[in-house]
Amino acid sequence: MTSTGWVIVGLYTAVSLIGAVLVLYVFRSTRVGFKIKVASREKLERREGYWGVAVVCFMVALLAGTIFSVPYWTSDAAEPEQTVDVTGRQYAWTIDPPRIESGVETEFVLHAEDVSHAFGLYDPSGKLIKQVNVLPGITQLLTATLDEPGTWRVRCLEYCGLDHHLMETTLEVTP
Repeated sequence: MTSTGWVIVGLYTAVSLIGAVLVLYVFRSTRVGFKIKVASREKLERREGYWGVAVVCFMVALLAGTIFSVPYWTSDAAEPEQTVDVTGRQYAWTIDPPRIESGVETEFVLHAEDVSHAFGLYDPSGKLIKQVNVLPGITQLLTATLDEPGTWRVRCLEYCGLDHHLMETTLEVTP
């Protein structure tokens, strides 16, 4: 596991322990006979300020520990080796080019001409590999490496009208 992974595990463990302590405290405070010392109003206001600072510090530490593990972080992403332009319209997908090489990082540039569609990419055995919603007027990018040669299916996974079930095509992946 990477050092970032250990930081995340540590933070989640700390959050879990703090949450458990708070739950136990609340549970005990509802029992008969539990006594709470009554402090002056000034002390309570000061404590409230300390709790606010503690929560903000905890949230900043949590952000600092997890920001680099965000899955959409693309600062060091390389350019894809091949690009496929995909356009969805009722009730068909247009794929250009219809044949690509296997084992090569591929960027799918997706467009919808009329209504919302969902691009579903299925491997030759029929397993859904990738899915992304495609909205009219918005270019959506999807990067994938298709390692298995064969006929891959593309289906629409968003109901787009009466003949939605017919919105299917194939993509040939060559060795």
